[in-house]
Amino acid sequence: MTIKSKENGSCKQNEVTSEEIKQNRCICSDKSEMISENAQNGNQAEQIDDMHENTDLKKVLEEKQKEIDNYKNRWLRTQADLENYRKRTERDIREIHLYAGEQLVIDILPVIDNFERALDSIEDKNDALYRGIELIYEQLKKVLEKHGIREIEALGKPFDPNFHDAVMMVESEEYEPGTVAEVMLKGYMYNSKVIRPSMVKVVKNN
Repeated sequence: MTIKSKENGSCKQNEVTSEEIKQNRCICSDKSEMISENAQNGNQAEQIDDMHENTDLKKVLEEKQKEIDNYKNRWLRTQADLENYRKRTERDIREIHLYAGEQLVIDILPVIDNFERALDSIEDKNDALYRGIELIYEQLKKVLEKHGIREIEALGKPFDPNFHDAVMMVESEEYEPGTVAEVMLKGYMYNSKVIRPSMVKVVKNN
C-alpha cells in the first residue's frame, strides 16, 4: 500500500506494509479492550457503591422503624394507663355518690336499735304508746330502705362471716349446726356494702 504525502514542498511516497496495518489493528483492539475493561470495572465500582448505599439506607430505615414502633408502644401504654385511670376515677365517683351518706346511716342505726328495744319493752301490744312508736319505727325503716339501707337476714340462715359476727356458740334442737340460732344485734347493708354485721349466736357442730 502506498501513501502520498507532502513534505518540504515535495511529494513523497511512504510504503506501509500489511504487517504494520495488522500491528496497528492489534494496538487499537488492545486499547478498545482496555477501555471496555475499564468501563466494566467502573460499572462494578458503581454497583458496589450502590450496594453500600442501599445497605446503609436499609439500616437507617430499620432504625427509624424501631423508633416508630417504640413511640407507638409508648403511646398505646399511655392510652391504656389513661383509660384505666378514667375507669378508676369514674368508679370512685360512683362510690362517693353511692356511699356519701354512710356515716349518717351508721349514726342512725343506734336510733333504730333503741326503737326496737322500746317496742320489746312494752308488754301490751295494743297500747296506744306501742302503736305510736311502732308507726314511727316502720316509717323510719321505709325511709332507710328507700336510700339503700336494709337489714341483713340472719336468723335460721347458715353462718356467713361476710355478713355475720359470731359472738357465741350454742346448742339448739330447733336449728341445724352451723346456722344462726339468735340475733343479738341486727346487721345492715348500705347498697352492696356491709356497714354493720349481725351479732349472732351460732349452733355448735355435733
